[in-house]
Amino acid sequence: MLMAFVLNACNITKQLRDSQQQLYKGSTIKVIGETRNDVVNPISDNLKQKPNKKFLGITKLKMRMYYFGSKHGDGKIGAYMRDKYGEPPVILDTAFIESSIKGMKGYLRSVGFYYPVINYEVKSRRQRATVNYVINTGNVYHIGSYQINCADKNLYDIIKGNEKEALVIPGYRLKQDVLLDEQKRIVSLLRNYGYYTFSTEFVGFDVDTANNNGNVNVSLNILNKGIYEVHKVHINKNIYVNIEPNYDINTYKNKDTINTPFFYYIPNRYQLNHKVLEQNMFLTSGDVFKQQALTVTYNRLGDLSVFKYINITPKPYVQNDTQYIDYYVRLSPNIKYDYIIEPQAIYSDQNNTFTNQSSNGNYGVAAILQFNNRNTFKNAELLKLTYRSSFEAQGKVNGTSWFNATEQSLTASLTFPRLLLFPKLDKNYRFINTRSILTTSGIYELNTNFERRVFTTGIIYQLNKKYISFYITPFEVSYTRNTVNSDTLQSLINKDIYLFSMFSNNLILGGRFGFTYSDKAKNKGNHYVFIRWDVLELSGNTATALNKILDRPFNETNTYNILGVNYSQFAKTALDFRYNTKHDENNATVFRVFAGVGLPYGNSPKFLPFERRFWVGGANSLRAWLPRSLGPGGYYEFGQIDYSGDVKLEFNAEYRFNMYNRWLEGAFFVDAGNVWMTKKDDARPLANFAFDRFANELGIGTGFGTRLNFDVILIRLDFAIPLHDPSYNVGSRWVINNFNQDWLFDNLNFNFGIGYPF
Repeated sequence: MLMAFVLNACNITKQLRDSQQQLYKGSTIKVIGETRNDVVNPISDNLKQKPNKKFLGITKLKMRMYYFGSKHGDGKIGAYMRDKYGEPPVILDTAFIESSIKGMKGYLRSVGFYYPVINYEVKSRRQRATVNYVINTGNVYHIGSYQINCADKNLYDIIKGNEKEALVIPGYRLKQDVLLDEQKRIVSLLRNYGYYTFSTEFVGFDVDTANNNGNVNVSLNILNKGIYEVHKVHINKNIYVNIEPNYDINTYKNKDTINTPFFYYIPNRYQLNHKVLEQNMFLTSGDVFKQQALTVTYNRLGDLSVFKYINITPKPYVQNDTQYIDYYVRLSPNIKYDYIIEPQAIYSDQNNTFTNQSSNGNYGVAAILQFNNRNTFKNAELLKLTYRSSFEAQGKVNGTSWFNATEQSLTASLTFPRLLLFPKLDKNYRFINTRSILTTSGIYELNTNFERRVFTTGIIYQLNKKYISFYITPFEVSYTRNTVNSDTLQSLINKDIYLFSMFSNNLILGGRFGFTYSDKAKNKGNHYVFIRWDVLELSGNTATALNKILDRPFNETNTYNILGVNYSQFAKTALDFRYNTKHDENNATVFRVFAGVGLPYGNSPKFLPFERRFWVGGANSLRAWLPRSLGPGGYYEFGQIDYSGDVKLEFNAEYRFNMYNRWLEGAFFVDAGNVWMTKKDDARPLANFAFDRFANELGIGTGFGTRLNFDVILIRLDFAIPLHDPSYNVGSRWVINNFNQDWLFDNLNFNFGIGYPF
């Protein structure tokens, strides 16, 4: 059968039923005139006929499958090959050429080219046809003048008074999208000034292209509601809040209604403090209607997490020649208690380097049990308890069982839908939602070499805007206690001050703040930026200041301690920048730059705590290296255990493409980076960061990956090899020069991951 498939339709065109038919191979587009990428690239989107799709980069393969399946009739194999994997040949249709020209002219007109000339030529060879388009865009039209035509002086004054925000600007190229966006802006503007019934049907534009100088006169026309009727401002009147799935608006004002200062409230036995609703509702009786207030109210109520359904119905009416609006707010409560049980198969970047000098990650199993309690104290709080239990295999060591590593953790968090101690910020329109999170966690980790106990508690403030989210942690305590169980590891610790710092008990007393930004929603996922900047983390400053004020003495190591533990003092910042470019529906490129630096000083002048150090390698970093197996800088010693650093630079580029039917994807990638120490140490030459040599100490790797994209989960397999390895001596670091079959086998690194690496 395989031989039949290979020999079948050796020449695809022989399968065409009509000798006049031509297999459509695609189109070329040549643009004369305006050649800016933002004009040229979208033109191809208007081609109405698409050639056959590729499978594994081969065009004919899908057609061969189609013909092979068709020849075997409606049998199970034939139908499966024809309908599941096959694709009938795309035959050139001249009707599509005409519609494509019409679409391209429409697009060019929408971006300012009102009189383009488009010619085409069909080139045929052996019943294969390619359509070549030549487009002369002609002159581009710019906005010459912009005027407002509005009979209603009140509306005119509002629009004129906000003219600085206008999107139609003289001198700029005329674009249809700009006119549509300006139309939406004016509607939003007037609705925020109380004109509830104003809509896009009352906004129009006149475009005059009669001048031959390339300038267009644009007139904005604001229409009245009727010939003798102007638009009127609406005033908020009554707000009715009903926590009930079904209701009759006529029963709002009954004996069960609570008259709050801001609205009528019928809780219907649902125990939610009305002050929570007051804090998150921006509809106030007596105020002029504002669309922004209605939108923010929707968002804030949705963020409370105690409602599964929210509906706000404005009801306009006229009373004493005044336009009023009553609001009927329908809230359906979410379930109060729920739990989640999540079994996991895990791959951990933790490794067992201490006894076998291997940096391979560990495989294991885990389970998460999560319990949620909504509206815990009747103020829409969310109490979340999460217990995680995992067991990992580090290999049999000294007769131990296979699953010889475990981690048990318990986390409790209490989320308040407001900023504790800062009530005025909650009423700020600029923030979509605000919340305060009290969190406490305990972690117990046991493996063949050591035990670790970590206790952390703190408070987090979150303020979210449209594209940016801020976080502030004014107070955080983290205590780590380590116990070494391995004599081998203990002997290494006694000889290495870096390992000593890694396994010493540690206390972090500090705070941090930062933000994340993404314009993916604004740019519809085509070209977007993602930024996460942990702007600053400080630890130990307050404790040191108090110790000095209280004139406490130093301990034997000439530092301060709390409860017998030396606390860390440091400053740290880290920036993660990503730029995503979607070329078309099948191809995308992603770039990432990560830069971070931590500076220890004061009470811990030599080392950052291990939890705050940087490292590279692994499935989401430099994929040609195993986790924590490169660095710092150009330093390397046989048997080395600690590869962490105080400074990190990482650069990644990845080209992603669809291989088959959306669920099978491929990628080519290049990774570069390393970590360094901030301070020079004679015992570790070349480990510190230096501007005159850091570029030559970047680890560089490349590779290929495949991804199984099932929408709800993406499984990633990446294969990578090193190109430049800074652990070698200068002059021998381009290890790719050693490439041969044996070298490839020894240096090929396999990475398994869930989700994209960045």
